[in-house]
Amino acid sequence: MEIFFSRKNRIYEMVERYLNKMLETGELFKKTVEKYFETGLSREFKEMIETTHLSESMADDIRREIELEMYEKSLIPESRGDILGLLESTDEVMNKAQSVLYQIETENLEIPEELHEDFLKLIHNNISAFEVAIDGFRTLFHNLKEVREKIQEVDKRESSSDRMERELIRKIFAGSYDTGKKILLKDLVIEIGNISDMSEEVTDRLNIVAAKRMV
Repeated sequence: MEIFFSRKNRIYEMVERYLNKMLETGELFKKTVEKYFETGLSREFKEMIETTHLSESMADDIRREIELEMYEKSLIPESRGDILGLLESTDEVMNKAQSVLYQIETENLEIPEELHEDFLKLIHNNISAFEVAIDGFRTLFHNLKEVREKIQEVDKRESSSDRMERELIRKIFAGSYDTGKKILLKDLVIEIGNISDMSEEVTDRLNIVAAKRMV
């Protein structure tokens, strides 16, 4: 069932390209954080921040192309608004991921080695939630029932992220770090957790769009 337009449609192809670029950006984000844990605030880490930023900027360019194409093709206003809203909400998730990298860089943040594993697990869980949200967006075009499964999966991962955040913050404040460092680390944990929160906002939009088309 084609929900908005044929898979051979130019807009569909552009959306697919955008979603693939979003997934690529999410993967780059993970690798950049992993590089930070390997090399600290190194030149390689900072170069990877720029590579991630470039990927996100390329996704922005594709999103703007889609917007122009939609207006030129006179897509039904409601459908156009639904798609554009989803594009913008997914873009905001990767903007948040980018801000996490800048936060580490600008604050010259040194995460204690004993916390590396916990931070990595939190990051992987949050990016996983984003990846499922992107998959749900893709599924929206051909199978509305499967969208609900993706929504539930993101909800589970967001709840898991909340638990990880609480446990990691407790560990931070139980540590022997100075108060200023504890606050910076706590803020970073919250910012990372916002990635899954915002991914859930994407699936909230998906839920509304799917519900309208199942009536």
